[in-house]
Amino acid sequence: MLIAGGPRAHYLESLTRCWLALDRHVEAKRAAENAEAWASSLQLPMAGAWADRAAAAVALHAGDAAGAAGRALAAAEAADEVGAPVEAALSRTLAGRALAQAGEPERASTELQRAARELDACGALRYRDETERELRKLGHRIHRRTRPGKTDGTGIESLTQRELQVARLVVDRKTNPEIAAELFLSQKTVETHLRNIFRKIDVSSRVALARAVERADHVGGAVS
Repeated sequence: MLIAGGPRAHYLESLTRCWLALDRHVEAKRAAENAEAWASSLQLPMAGAWADRAAAAVALHAGDAAGAAGRALAAAEAADEVGAPVEAALSRTLAGRALAQAGEPERASTELQRAARELDACGALRYRDETERELRKLGHRIHRRTRPGKTDGTGIESLTQRELQVARLVVDRKTNPEIAAELFLSQKTVETHLRNIFRKIDVSSRVALARAVERADHVGGAVS
C-alpha cells in the first residue's frame, strides 16, 4: 500500500540520492527543491518527510552536518506520526550519520540504535545492516540473537521469527514477489520458507495458512 504523500515526492527523494551518489550536487539540489515544492503543494505528512530527507542528504553532502541532522530528524518525526516505521528509521539513519559528522557521537548512537531496532522489527534487514555499519564506525559492537521456533512447539509456535514474518505477509495477501521485496529476500528463499511453514503447520495452501495464523491470533497463541 502506498503511504499517503504521493509517489512523486518519494521519486524525487530517490532521485536526489542518485544524483548525490554520482557526486552531482547541482542536480541533487534541484531534485530536493522540487520535492520540497511538491510537498508544499500537497500538504501531506509523508510528502514533507521525503522532502526533508532529500534536503538533509543534500545538506550533508555539502558539509552542513548540523542542518542535515535537523532536517532528517524532522523527516523521522513526520513518518512516525503517520505510522511509517521503515521511513522513520531510514531518516534516523541519515540523522545519525549527520550527527556523527557534526561531532555528536552520543546523539548519533541513540538515533542509529533506534533505527536499527525498528528496521529489524520490520524485517528490513538490508537497511538494518547499513545502519549497523554506521554504529560500528562509532565503535559499537553488534550483538543479535535470532529467535528460533520452539522445538517442542506445534503449529504457529514452531515457526522461526523469519517464517512468522512471511506467514503474516501471506495473511496480508502479499504475493511471493511482494514478500521478497518487503523482506529483502530472493523469491526462491521465500518459496523455501513457505514450504517449511506449510510443513510445520500442516496446511497445503495460502488460504489455509492465513486461516491458521488468524485462528492462532484469535486465541492468543501466536508467537509475537
